[in-house]
Amino acid sequence: MRKECGIPAFGSLGAYTYSTIWTVISLVPLLWLVSLSFKTQSEWNGLPTMIPKHPTLVNYINAFANSPLPRFFSNSIIVSGGALVLSLAFGSIAAYVFARKAFPLRRVLFYTIIAVRMIPALLSIIPLYVIMYKINLLNTYTALIIAYMATGIPVVTWIMKGFFESIPMELEEAAMLDGCSQLQIFYKIILPPAVPGLGASAIFVFVRIWNEYIIALSLTSTTVMRTLPVGIKNALGSRMADYGSMAAYSVVAIIPIVILFLCFQRYFVSGLTNGSVK
Repeated sequence: MRKECGIPAFGSLGAYTYSTIWTVISLVPLLWLVSLSFKTQSEWNGLPTMIPKHPTLVNYINAFANSPLPRFFSNSIIVSGGALVLSLAFGSIAAYVFARKAFPLRRVLFYTIIAVRMIPALLSIIPLYVIMYKINLLNTYTALIIAYMATGIPVVTWIMKGFFESIPMELEEAAMLDGCSQLQIFYKIILPPAVPGLGASAIFVFVRIWNEYIIALSLTSTTVMRTLPVGIKNALGSRMADYGSMAAYSVVAIIPIVILFLCFQRYFVSGLTNGSVK
């Protein structure tokens, strides 16, 4: 009995210890980045310390004064938000069709869509640029949103399909008997239990789009249309050794990701696990 009781306790202790160590390892670089953003040039050129001796906002002031950072930020919000909403909408509908409807080559088509997710962005830049040039969409929000939807929809479809397959068919049949349309069944019966999947999908898609660089660099040509990653790189230019400004830019860039994760954290883990249970 003592041995049986001791194993779970030891296992829990090991799990907590591992989680604590991994959390510390993950947080130290982030805390160091925040600390660096509040340091003066003399401090980050001297001996490294975690806590700034003379905290200052000069790096943030320079970041906003020497570049159109608010414009870069708003561009990223518009592009990431638009692509995220459309990816969740179209991806959820596609996942529902693959989970519930029987049609020829369903499995082949599903894995073809998922395979799109595996194509490196570099391989699609030239054809993507040519297409946007032909339809006169270069240097527009529309071009970026369409490009990011192409990478976001497969992720949402893959995650949400597992959720929809785990929902009993009896719920849909009962709704049909009550006179609900197919659209009402999807939005009122099927979608609410799958909210954790939407939360997990939102985090994956938003983080990928928010941090994306090569597509935004290729499809935009003016400063007013640059997203945050491209804008920060161009704003720093030859000042890449200005670590304080780099840290301030980076802290501003990760704020939306932190906020999004805090809003959807309760859905994140369940969204990754529940969808796999049928």
